[in-house]
Amino acid sequence: MSTDRHASKGLTPTGERADGRTGLIINENGRVPTKIFDYYEAILYAFYNREIKICDTDMSSALSDCVGMLEVATYLGCINVISKPVEVALSKHGQPLFRAIQAQPAVWATTSLMLQSETIFRESLVHLAGNWKKLRTDAATMERLREKPIVRQLAENYHRKLMARGKALELSVMSIYPGDMCTPSQDLPIKREDYSRDILVWMALTFFRHWLGQRIVSQKGYHSDDSGCELYRQLGTAGEAYMDKSVMNQFHAKFPMTKKAMNVLENHLLEIKECIKGMVDKHGILASTCQLDVHRFPVAYLTCVEVEREDYPWLRKERVGTGVGARRERRMGGNEIARENLEKARKAQEERGESMEVSEDESEENEEGAGRLAKRARCD
Repeated sequence: MSTDRHASKGLTPTGERADGRTGLIINENGRVPTKIFDYYEAILYAFYNREIKICDTDMSSALSDCVGMLEVATYLGCINVISKPVEVALSKHGQPLFRAIQAQPAVWATTSLMLQSETIFRESLVHLAGNWKKLRTDAATMERLREKPIVRQLAENYHRKLMARGKALELSVMSIYPGDMCTPSQDLPIKREDYSRDILVWMALTFFRHWLGQRIVSQKGYHSDDSGCELYRQLGTAGEAYMDKSVMNQFHAKFPMTKKAMNVLENHLLEIKECIKGMVDKHGILASTCQLDVHRFPVAYLTCVEVEREDYPWLRKERVGTGVGARRERRMGGNEIARENLEKARKAQEERGESMEVSEDESEENEEGAGRLAKRARCD
């Protein structure tokens, strides 16, 4: 659902819409529409095991609903009651959810921390690490990650691991000698004539390294914005994906030879390409660990990041809190949450120079109401 529908509309002196369109203007007696009461209702019904429904037509609205309910649940101190139902409701969307995560990985990563959703957090981290070089220049993304430094730290760590894998692959490709090029004869020492018989193989390998060296020097390898994704896909496809007929004609123009020799050289080059393709497959750098269907919805960066379970922030806290000799942290009760919220409100008004006019009877009534709600929300 677009936010434009909720924006204020200008009226003519006769009370008609100034934009010339017909139809009702969604409002609440002039107030800006709000879903806060819907969030409270969904959360309170969750105590009775009623399913939480998330918008299934627009993932931006679904994200807004998710964040809104989590904020209300955090205020009420019952986030553990709705975290799994919200995660289940989001997971039902399938590929639209994963496409939304791919479009806004930072937003979903910070949201998944509140949900403690391993699926959404892992998916977000794969896209953050894979596309980090572009995302780190986006002001909105960096502003979002400042709220959760742990997410940025993990994204940078996994991106460095991704670059290390790309560097290792490039070193392997640049130093390979396919087939029996190193030992054309079993009689040692190998004579010059034995090597000379494979001159076209050596020329094909030289042409390949010439092309690959130019790509790397041109920042198309792991230093590129896509961390070498385009280059590795070419190497992993082989055939005519790179160094096609037009490129080979440029080499033949500088190193002319007979038509038969040109065909033999190009056949050797195809064999070298197939060998390189096997090496790329062995490194697994083109594999995808995300749940987004990258064949239907391709992305221009690597998605082979393998997120380790011990890196989930909430699991780190649990291990620290449940170590040898450690005591389990006590959860706050409803009365304590109400007192904390009232105290925060008092401090906020004192900073604005206002007074908090709440009588002692009203304070006790608020605490009793919060206590009754906490009895329903308490799971432990």
